[in-house]
Amino acid sequence: MKAAFADTTEIRVWDLPVRAMHWLLVIGISVCWWTGINNELEYHLWSGYAILWIVLMRLYWGVVGSSTARFVNFVRGPKSILGYASTLHRRDTPHSHGHNALGAISIVVMLGLILAVVILGLFAVDVDGLYSGPLSSYITFKQGRHLAHLHYRWFNILLWVIALHLAAVIFYFFYKRRNLIGPMLHGKRPVDAGDAAETEMQGAPFWRFVIGAVIATAIVYAVSIGFYF
Repeated sequence: MKAAFADTTEIRVWDLPVRAMHWLLVIGISVCWWTGINNELEYHLWSGYAILWIVLMRLYWGVVGSSTARFVNFVRGPKSILGYASTLHRRDTPHSHGHNALGAISIVVMLGLILAVVILGLFAVDVDGLYSGPLSSYITFKQGRHLAHLHYRWFNILLWVIALHLAAVIFYFFYKRRNLIGPMLHGKRPVDAGDAAETEMQGAPFWRFVIGAVIATAIVYAVSIGFYF
């Protein structure tokens, strides 16, 4: 056993922006859920803006960010997805560097659902019309109420997808003996020493993140004032 551990090392798998956006999204969705069920609509709106900013940044970082953050490096076609799914029952499947083929579906679906829920909320109108999304002025009251119902329904769908995501994390931890939470906290995971050079995450310069942050902030601000400049 000692010899086996001697041939392992730790490599970076997630950069700080990915990890920060992941946990901030967890907090943001939790706040949105709590403020929604407690009718704290003012705070619900602000948490929605925060989530919109995070999602926009994650989409941006998925194009220009670190190697494991880029969609092109982990989104796979049907053949790869089915091939990976057929090995789920095995405990000795190779560890994917970053998201595996099924995990990629989860990430894309969740980001898509979150963005859809936020957009619906931007147009939604409260039952008494006191609290409305910043873009509700572009539609009728009836349309705003309809989108508010869709906002609620799609958020519930999102919660089920999140529950499925958590179930997958638990499955990997207990059945496959792979800790997916740890790397999302500290950014590293153990690998065979000989594979370290091949799988090491390639980072992205900080100035790219700054540019994306400025763009995302400008978009969220424009949305928050209903594009009335």
